[in-house]
Amino acid sequence: MADLIIYGATGYTGGLIASYAKSLGLNFTIAGRSENKVKDLAFTLDVPFLIFNVDDRHIVDSALKGAKVLLNCSGPFLHTAKHLIDACIRKGVHYLDISAELYSYLLAETRDEEAKKAGVMLMPGAGGSVAMFGSLAGRAIQPGQQIKSIDIAMAVAGPMSRGSAVSASETSTGGTLQRFAGELVNLKSVDLIPFDFDNGKGPVDSFPVTLPDLVTLWKSTGVPNIRTFVHASGGFPTGELALLPDGPTLEERERSPYQVSVVATAEDGTVTRAVLHTVNGYTFTACASVEAARRVVSGEVRAGFQTPASVFGAGFAETIDGSTLKFL
Repeated sequence: MADLIIYGATGYTGGLIASYAKSLGLNFTIAGRSENKVKDLAFTLDVPFLIFNVDDRHIVDSALKGAKVLLNCSGPFLHTAKHLIDACIRKGVHYLDISAELYSYLLAETRDEEAKKAGVMLMPGAGGSVAMFGSLAGRAIQPGQQIKSIDIAMAVAGPMSRGSAVSASETSTGGTLQRFAGELVNLKSVDLIPFDFDNGKGPVDSFPVTLPDLVTLWKSTGVPNIRTFVHASGGFPTGELALLPDGPTLEERERSPYQVSVVATAEDGTVTRAVLHTVNGYTFTACASVEAARRVVSGEVRAGFQTPASVFGAGFAETIDGSTLKFL
């Protein structure tokens, strides 16, 4: 049995992840519920495979036997995270995923003590914005500095994958949250706020959104006031989402890098501004989640609900090729 199982490997991002894991020579198995698609990908990559639905407890438990890490790439995670987290806790397998849905993080937070007792780590968001935001915020906070608020934004470029668009539409809460005095509350104002992404365009308006970093930044930094924003140059897909392409092509990803900008304000009024320049979000997610899985397989583990920054440190995002940090 392989150390790592990649579930949902036949999706757009899951396919990028499986291909990258293969290029690194990792020992892994791909899994999913669509037998033909899973078999075809397994043949292409020359890796073993498993076929199962997440809601079949006995089959999932059997599939996890002997594995160290499960990387869940199957969204919407509203439908998969609970089943797979339950199974991982039962079977002593560390759980990672690539979710951008708040649900996975709130769920992992509530299962923290249970996971600790089982010696299992729960790390939703092993790649993507959570790894980017956590690293940037961690690097912006100086040792001993008392930070009262973090405003952080991502400049998104290029088209979305079909899976991301469907997941976002299915899990939309209809409101916008922020972290205020340590609690998740509805954002009273939805005003646009300018962020400088150090990309030659100067400060650009970014709109507030509910991102899982409201949970993970609170976990990794303890800062009581957090707001998350997005500047999307291409906008959100409209029309029939099921007709969208699987995801951006390699060329589209290569010409659409991402940036993340943070404004950290200390209790004494000191403001720190920094920017992370990185590769396209889908490329970053593939590289960062595989790197996280590799590290967890090798023993970099802390039981309970964790974030990439809390386990791997604030420099984690900068280990991904094409990622650099700059203080403004």
